[in-house]
Amino acid sequence: MTDQNKTITRGDCFKLLAACFCEPEKDLLIEEHVCENLNNLLSDWASEASMAAGEMALSLKAISQEQLSIDHAALFVGPFELIAAPYGSIYSEGNRLLMGETTIDVLRFYEEAGLSVDIKEPPDHIAIELEFMSYLCIKEAESSSDGNLGEAERYREMQLQFFRKYLHWGQQFCESIKKGSDNQFYQSLADCLSRFMVSCDQVYDKPATTSA
Repeated sequence: MTDQNKTITRGDCFKLLAACFCEPEKDLLIEEHVCENLNNLLSDWASEASMAAGEMALSLKAISQEQLSIDHAALFVGPFELIAAPYGSIYSEGNRLLMGETTIDVLRFYEEAGLSVDIKEPPDHIAIELEFMSYLCIKEAESSSDGNLGEAERYREMQLQFFRKYLHWGQQFCESIKKGSDNQFYQSLADCLSRFMVSCDQVYDKPATTSA
């Protein structure tokens, strides 16, 4: 696999993982083969994450839409205290602060990458940050394909910076999911994201350990 294909594959993994943290639509996730595609994309370079994606596919088929929605809301939405808050500032700033300084920094990072962001959720929501990493990967691959190596390196460097500075909370987030819910789909999703991030740490030259 070429470096360009590896970048595209990594970007697709970020995108599929982002979709799994949005409000769940079981039938759509199954029809689009989201978990199976994730499993296949991860198999060659993140085998443990790939195994977790396979477990996601099995558990998704076994759970009802109602239970999936209930557990998603309990974990990530509320209305009461969130079991696993999906916002980076909650983990990056003291007193579980939402919409803190790091949230504004993330928004500025998006804008520096050329994106005009108009979203309902705070910009440091896990799904949005993962989607952004996908965008940076695809832009790197496109620039490389066009022969614009300087621009490709710029997008590569932005990936590294964003992953290290603004996605470091992902492991703690995954631990919160695993401790706070017995939903097997979200347990496996937490495992998948956690192990995927360990593999990305190696790609971006930063050591890390997976959550339990």
